[in-house]
Formats: sequence, structure tokens, C-alpha cells
Amino acid sequence: MLAPIIFGIGTGFIMSISLGAIFFLLIQAGLVGGWRKGLPLSMGVILGDLIYVTIALHFSEAITDYLTEYRGTIAAVGGVVFFGLGIQHLMHHQKAKKQGIDDRLLLMKDWQLGLKSFAINIVNPVNIAWWLSLYSLPPAADFDYSGKWIFGFAALATVFVTEIGVSWGSGKIKNYLTEQRIKQIDLFLALLFFGMGIYLITV
Repeated sequence: MLAPIIFGIGTGFIMSISLGAIFFLLIQAGLVGGWRKGLPLSMGVILGDLIYVTIALHFSEAITDYLTEYRGTIAAVGGVVFFGLGIQHLMHHQKAKKQGIDDRLLLMKDWQLGLKSFAINIVNPVNIAWWLSLYSLPPAADFDYSGKWIFGFAALATVFVTEIGVSWGSGKIKNYLTEQRIKQIDLFLALLFFGMGIYLITV
């Protein structure tokens, strides 16, 4: 049972440090609220990943066929969602002087933060493709049923711990960042969401 744990830890670490929308949201949340603001974001990510782990473990072949058949529609829906998130962050960036980015994030409830990260995670076709490929290729494909679950939980636990660490680290350096730099992160997120939306719609 050691192999699934080791492979799961390595996989989770790679997933969590890969540059993506969630990674920068964690940095932004950590800057204004430390790890406590990153916690609900991480929980939303883990919930989305747990759903995909369950699907990949039990229905990988059927889901792969479904994704192949309806790939365009699924990607288009995901693209629209990312466009909406991009517009939201762009509007926040433009209103930052009046509204205050710190106040906006601090006033968001935990369930709102969790829902946001869950939505980003669940509508991204790349995420389900990632988990499907992990369970379809060695060494995960060679694990027995319990080993596959251990691998999945080890990966999710590593993602969770790493993401909390990102938020905690961001909170420690927030005094060195100006309001303008925080605004730039918000703008970067908007552009990142737009880019992901364009990619999904045109892929």
C-alpha cells in the first residue's frame, strides 16, 4: 500500500502547484485573509476533485466515451462559465479604488468562496481528463480497488495541504504588497479566466 500513497502524494503536489486559476485565487485570498480565507477555496477544490475521482474510478470507460461524443458542448459550457468569472474579476479590478479588494474578499462568506472554487474546478474539462488519464495509465491503473482509493485520497490530501500552505505563505508577505499589486493580481485572474474560456470554446 506504500506505492499508492507515494504516487498519490507526488501527483497531488504537481496538481496543486500547477499554474491555474485556483492557484492565483488562493494567493489573492491569502493576501487578505491568510489561510482562513484559503480554507474554503481549498475545500471547494477538494469536493470537485473527489467527485471526479469517484467518477474516474468507477466509470472511466463510459465517461471517456461520453466526453468524446459531447466534447464540444461540454467545452462550450465551461468556456461560458470562465468568461463570466473573467468579467466578474475585471469589474472588481475597475472598481477596486471605490470598493477595496481587501474588503470585498473579507466580506465574502466561506460558502461563497467554496462555491466559486468548486464551480471553477467542476466545469474545467481538463480536470476530469486529468483524473481519467491518471486512472487509465500505470501505475494507478495497476492498483487494486483499495489501492486506487488510497492513491486518490493521498493526492487529494496533498492538494489540500499544499493549497493551505500557499494561502498561509501569501498571508505572511501581504505587508510587502501594495494595493496596486493586489489589483494587478485581480486583473491577471480576469485575463486568465478569459484565456481559459477562449481555449475551451475554440479547442
